[in-house]
Formats: sequence, C-alpha cells, structure tokens
Amino acid sequence: MIVVFGGLGAYGILFTKHRLNSKFPHETQIETSVQILVSFSCVEYFRRMRLSEYMDTIRGVIVSVQENESVCVSFVESMPSYADLTNWQDFSVLQKMEYIWYKDEVQTARILFYLRVIPTCIECVTAPIFRQVLVPTMFLYMGHPNKKVARASHSMFVGFISSGKDSDQDERVSLKEKLVFYYIERSLAEYPGTTPFKGMASGVVALVRHLPTGSPAIFYCINSFVVKANRLCGEQGESEPCKEIIELLLRLISLVDIQVLSNLMKLLAQLIMKLPKDGQNLVLNELFSLVVESDDVTRKPTLVSWLQSLSYLCSQDTSRVANSTEVGGDKNSVSAQATNSSDLHARL
Repeated sequence: MIVVFGGLGAYGILFTKHRLNSKFPHETQIETSVQILVSFSCVEYFRRMRLSEYMDTIRGVIVSVQENESVCVSFVESMPSYADLTNWQDFSVLQKMEYIWYKDEVQTARILFYLRVIPTCIECVTAPIFRQVLVPTMFLYMGHPNKKVARASHSMFVGFISSGKDSDQDERVSLKEKLVFYYIERSLAEYPGTTPFKGMASGVVALVRHLPTGSPAIFYCINSFVVKANRLCGEQGESEPCKEIIELLLRLISLVDIQVLSNLMKLLAQLIMKLPKDGQNLVLNELFSLVVESDDVTRKPTLVSWLQSLSYLCSQDTSRVANSTEVGGDKNSVSAQATNSSDLHARL
C-alpha cells in the first residue's frame, strides 16, 4: 500500500506543480485544484505516512480553492452524498450482504479527508450548501466509532458555527441555531461512548461564543448538559464523564453572556447541591479559583454574591439544603448569611 500511495502521491505532486504553473490560465489552475483534491481524497486510504511534499501540495491547492467561492462549492459537492455513504451501490457484488457504513475503511478515509479540508474554506460555503450537502454527513460521522473521525466532524461543526461572512447573514445564523438543537442531542446521546468529549466541548464553546446574545439554543445547550450531568452523577457517582461535564459548565461561566449567566448559575447551584460533600467541596474550590482570577468587572460582583450563597447552603445539613430556596445572583440573600460567609468574602 505504501508503494502504491508513494507512486500515486509522487505523480500527483508533479502533476500539481505542472498544472498550477503560472503559464496556465487561471481558470485551468482553479479547475485543476478541485480535481487534485478529489483525487487525493480517493487515495487517502493508502496513505500510511506523513509526506511533507504531499502535505505541502494539499496546502497549496487549498489556497487556490479558498480564493474562489464557486470552486470551493464545487469541491464540497464532490463529496459522496449521505445516501451513497449509507447504502452500498454495487449490488452485483454484495447483494446478499448487509452494508455497514462505518466499517468501510476506504470510504471513511476519504470522508475524513473532506472533513479536514472543508473547514479551511468554510467561509465560502453558503448556508444552503452547508445544509443540503454537509449537514447529513457531518452528523452521520459524529457517530463514527473511530474517535479521530468523530472529532473531525465536530471540528466541521465548530468551523461553521464560527464562520459568518454570508451576504445573507440572517440565513446563516438561523441555520446555526437550528443545528445546535440536534448537535447537542446527537452528542449527548453517545456520551460517554462514541462522542469524544474534547470535540463536543469545542462545539459547545463555539456556539456559546458565536450565537446571538440570549439565543434559545444556548439556553437549551446549558439545560441539556445539566440534565446529563444530573443523570450521570446519579447513575455513576462522581465518574469521569460527570466531572468532565461539570468542568465544562464551570468554564461556560466566563463565556456566556449576561442574559444567560443567571440561568447557568441557578442550574449549576441545583446540580452542585445534589453532589456528595466531597464533590461539593471540589467544585466550590474550582469556583473560588475561577472567580478570584476573573478580571471581568461586569459579572464578578454577581458571581461573588452567588458563590457566597451557594457556599453557605452547601455548608448546611441535608434537610436544610432540601428546604432552601433557589440560589440565584440576588445580593440580598448574602446579607442574612454575612457571618457564615465572611471568610469567603475575604478570599474574593
């Protein structure tokens, strides 16, 4: 296989250098760029080593593709469709065999090539093209058992959520918000398991940063992760997946906009108060560090008050915690607990 790829790769590199030479018309160079990428995707399965010239050639071709929206779209549309990926077409060969898409290593290698290249020119992909061509495949391969492939699908989602140069920006934003609901459902359904946590976390951070302020999709995301954390902590105790989700929620405290922050604090408080004492102390210590190190003058006063209230409630016995009112960012709740929280106030 290495010999086969080496021969094909060497030929492709020489052909690329020849056809992308400045003496050829620009249109010819652009058309050749797409053909090269499509061809390389077809032989990606045979690549068993990282050839510097091969990678440099791909980078050079990508630059040409990025400069022309129609060429980028042409490359995107060359990717096999969802129907082709999930149904074997050569019935004369495998007419009696059940085709399982994720076991097709050749096809997986080809799609992985697309998943890695397309994010580099995602700004040129319009919302309709992304929805029609890429969304089905992106969500399909998020469920691939190979974590490397699944992470690449999450990276494509991050790339689209982070993009935004459409002439019709409203259409792009609308699609982003619609995708988030299924993205969260799809990711959490396979976690822990198929879904790579780092890939999912990068998607959550991207949507929190790039969706409009106060977007319902952000509220849905936070609520879904809190529900998942509650279920994991209840079923598995303080397992690693439970800890990972809680850490992600803590990270969001410094990322979400003010409109979402109060809801996040309320849900986090309810989650933390259900944890065992050791778990509560661990999370509270992380929160203390987060708030102390924060230089956000807008949200820090609210976080200080909230953390004082939460710390007080966690210090009470179980019966009192169960009868406590919801914890929010209300500063008035702190005054009644000033004696108990004086040490905490000094730290913050």
